[in-house]
Amino acid sequence: MVIKSIGSLSLILGILLPTAASLANVVSRAKNPVSSPLQISLQFPPAPKGDGPVSTAGGGTRGGESETPSASECGLGNTKMTALVPSQKTLTVSAHPTFFVYVPESKVKTGEFVLINQQGKEVYQTVVQLPLKPSILQIKLPENVTLETGSQYQWTFSITCGTEEQEFIDTLEVSIQRNELNPTFKNEIEKAQSPLKKAELYARENLWQDTLMIMAQLRNSEPELWQEFLTSIKINQQIAEAPFAPKATVSNSEHQSTP
Repeated sequence: MVIKSIGSLSLILGILLPTAASLANVVSRAKNPVSSPLQISLQFPPAPKGDGPVSTAGGGTRGGESETPSASECGLGNTKMTALVPSQKTLTVSAHPTFFVYVPESKVKTGEFVLINQQGKEVYQTVVQLPLKPSILQIKLPENVTLETGSQYQWTFSITCGTEEQEFIDTLEVSIQRNELNPTFKNEIEKAQSPLKKAELYARENLWQDTLMIMAQLRNSEPELWQEFLTSIKINQQIAEAPFAPKATVSNSEHQSTP
C-alpha cells in the first residue's frame, strides 16, 4: 500500500475482497486541490469464481401461482434489492457491525432482518420500516447482540407482499464471520491518523464490513469517493447514489444475546 502526496493530500488506497489474494492497484487524482483536496479512485479486484454483489433473484412465491402477487404488483422496480457487499462471504472484527441494504421503491411498508448463528439458531430479528424512495438501509446490531470471534453467521433481509395465503417474498442472504483483532493490528488501528488510514488497514486485512462502515461515515464529505468505492465492486451507479434511509426506520424490534 502506498501513500503519496500530490499537490495537497491524495491517497492511494488498496482494497482487498474478503476472498481475494492480491492487492488492488489504486490511482489517485487531484482535479481541484483547493476545493476538493482528496480525490481517490478505488479499484477492487474481481470477485473469485464469478462471485460479486449479492442481489435478490426477483423474489419467490408462496401459495397458488395464479393468485400470488408479482414483483410489479408489489411496486418493485427494475433495480433489485441489494446487499452492499463484494461477495457472498464477508469478514469483520466488529462485535456489533452495521449491515447495509439497498431497497428499491415499492408498495411494501416493512422488511425483516434476521441474524442466524452457525448452529442455525436465530439470535436477532427486527422489523424495518421501509423508506418511501429508493434508499440504503443501515441496520446496526444492538449492544446486547454480539458476534462471537471465530464464528460465522448468516444474515437475511426480506420483504413480503400479499397475504399469508398468497405471498411474494424477496430475500437477500449473506454470511459474515467475526475475526479476532490481534494485538499488532489493534496497535496499527490505534495509531492511524485518519479514518481513511483506518479503512486502508481494515481493507488490507480483508475486513470488508469494517471498511464499509468507515466509508459510510465519510460519505457526506467525500461523495465521489463513496460512489467509486461501491462501483468498483460492481454495485451499480444508481445504488451507489441512493441516499441513506433515516436511521429511525428500525421499529418493532425483538432481539436476544448470542448464547
